[in-house]
Amino acid sequence: MKKEMMRIMTTATRIFAIQGLQATTIDNISRHCQIKKREFYTYFESKEALIREIIAEWISKNGKHLRMVPSLSFNAVIELQTYFRFVEETLATLTPAMVAELQTYYTGQWLKLSYFMDTEVFPFVVRNIERGLSENVYKPETDKLLLARLYYHQVRAVYHDKSLLHEMHCIFINGIVNSKGMHFT
Repeated sequence: MKKEMMRIMTTATRIFAIQGLQATTIDNISRHCQIKKREFYTYFESKEALIREIIAEWISKNGKHLRMVPSLSFNAVIELQTYFRFVEETLATLTPAMVAELQTYYTGQWLKLSYFMDTEVFPFVVRNIERGLSENVYKPETDKLLLARLYYHQVRAVYHDKSLLHEMHCIFINGIVNSKGMHFT
């Protein structure tokens, strides 16, 4: 992706987090990027196209991370902690207002995000729990599907509060690790 296009997307994401999707105009984005409005249109045909690219980039980045982190992690505990840190960093800019606006005005993009959560994040958590059970670092009575669903819904409830999300992650991981796995937390 072109460097300037990424710069516009990054700047727009910060503005969206502060002002909201609907209140942010192409003029605002262009002004913050210090570009002319017509230059914005060389990269994006509309604000909706910009939002579409931001969501696509977010999904791509998160998908790559989900596929990469298992092979780079010594065990399931480290894998989950690495994933949790990544989630905390990437969800920091997603405000409740942005989610509400995606659901209301950019339904297609919201459905793409929801599909990603259903088909990538949920299975990742299930696979991680399976890995932790096979490595004997998670409690043997762990119900992988129940805990994956629980995690999925908890993240949706607290994603907008970074400290609350971090605390939820700590509680989640401390609830599934056994004494052997505790050494890695």
